[in-house]
Amino acid sequence: MLKKSIDEQENEIPDIFLLAFLLGDPKIREKRTWDDLARSFFKQYRKVIYSYCHYDTGPLDLERIRVKEPKLFIEYLSGMVRSGMFGDCSYEELADYIYMIFQTDFEKSYICSILKNAHEDYLHIHDQIRREMKLEPKRKNGIFNN
Repeated sequence: MLKKSIDEQENEIPDIFLLAFLLGDPKIREKRTWDDLARSFFKQYRKVIYSYCHYDTGPLDLERIRVKEPKLFIEYLSGMVRSGMFGDCSYEELADYIYMIFQTDFEKSYICSILKNAHEDYLHIHDQIRREMKLEPKRKNGIFNN
């Protein structure tokens, strides 16, 4: 019904942008029915909005992945960076990718700050997993089995 109403307009762009501002408001999105409408609206009109703003979505054109505990998630990634898991990827570069792919509700600068200041324990978690993985072939061969 909303699509039909928008499509009937001679120039739909103003209505699309007004609805984008309304349906993008966090207070509106707290209500389940409004959130459902917003998801449907942005799925339908995302390309139109991006195109009108001269924004190139690239090959992905996907909605960002929502993260339930973004600070914890970013701190885990910090441990992976520190261990060399991402090669020579800088904190700034990783912050850009996190911001692009994951819905954390954080700005890129704050994501970068979390990456840089994460507690050293996150590196130790990664190191422990790496040690466990090295033991796995021995476990499969029965060395640690009784």
